[in-house]
Amino acid sequence: MFILLMTVSCSENPADNESDLKESLEPIEEVIPVSGAENVTITVNKDSAAFFNIEFSKIKSNDVIQNGIKQGWCIDWETYINSDGGVYQDLELYSTRQVEKWMPVNYLLNIQEDLQNGDPAVTYREIQLAIWSLRGNPKFDLDNVDLNALPGRFEKNGEPTFNRQKVEEVLKAVEEGYRSFDFADGTKFAVIAATPDTVQTVFGVVE
Repeated sequence: MFILLMTVSCSENPADNESDLKESLEPIEEVIPVSGAENVTITVNKDSAAFFNIEFSKIKSNDVIQNGIKQGWCIDWETYINSDGGVYQDLELYSTRQVEKWMPVNYLLNIQEDLQNGDPAVTYREIQLAIWSLRGNPKFDLDNVDLNALPGRFEKNGEPTFNRQKVEEVLKAVEEGYRSFDFADGTKFAVIAATPDTVQTVFGVVE
């Protein structure tokens, strides 16, 4: 079963603008709940190969994701999460396998290793910035974002610790390749951990 996650914008008088109301009701996600993963615990730590490593536990037997440590990434760049051993319990997991709006991100997860092997200057920072750019919820514009608004690992002494050109190159590679990619069994995809609203949303990478 697919789950539609929706947002409704506030307005003084929504009836005055039918197009705005229609747009506000458009589904922004279509993800699949993972059976047996309704009360999961995650432990989040920083990593150097990915933005996080996430240990998943209390997952019951299923054909999507098993307990263990997964490469992890952030979805919501504006919200805090404890990435120094932070533990979050009773979470539901959602699969993005074969979900159309997640195909660009899932394609990036599949080509990440090749991109980094081909260009060592592409670090986890560039990959994470590309993920934020691809997701667009919340909106992320690397050209206009305040450096101070980003997590601390993206700046040092007021200077960016990432390469903007490399981020653009990653995004170009995704744009040129994701539509023709065969998202068959055995390819990588994101499994989202539905953290509380006050906690940064994260996902683990499975295949």
